[in-house]
Amino acid sequence: MPIKRGHSAQSHDRQEVIPVIHAVLVPADEERPLYKLEVNDLAGMQAAVGGYIQAIDLGPIASTFFVNEEGKITREPVNRRATLMWWLLNPSAVHMDVIVGPALLVGAPDEVGNSTDVPQDVTKLLFETKSYKAEFQTYDDSHRFYGNQRRFEDYFEAINHALGKAESWTAVQRCRVVPAED
Repeated sequence: MPIKRGHSAQSHDRQEVIPVIHAVLVPADEERPLYKLEVNDLAGMQAAVGGYIQAIDLGPIASTFFVNEEGKITREPVNRRATLMWWLLNPSAVHMDVIVGPALLVGAPDEVGNSTDVPQDVTKLLFETKSYKAEFQTYDDSHRFYGNQRRFEDYFEAINHALGKAESWTAVQRCRVVPAED
């Protein structure tokens, strides 16, 4: 039986098999780099996050984080990088909640709810992009994004900057982090 969004991952009496999914693990420990991995069953997803899985939608990039659904109960450390990415893509979550423990990044579910590979553009953004810039959309011009010459070598530091600027600059409607053109 394929893994479907919203499916409770608590069944131990049978192995649920899915095709190999190319994923990215975002460790909670910032000293550990992100890394690519393949998972092919529910047990693999659970092993990656250390327990039963819970899905967190990252809609704008057609991706999903799977996290340990009991991570807050077991006092897993805050995953700053996964939280920043989630906040950037889902502004309603900013300062309302955090992601704890390791986060497994996969693609959005397909039309029947099966997990899919992380989109190639997301993998490229996380592993191949050399520098990033923050861009902002303002309430008075919701058709354009504006940025400046500031560049970041780390995607998550660019997100941190963008979110901080969006909080302090009341004219900002949305922000994003994109590859900086060299």
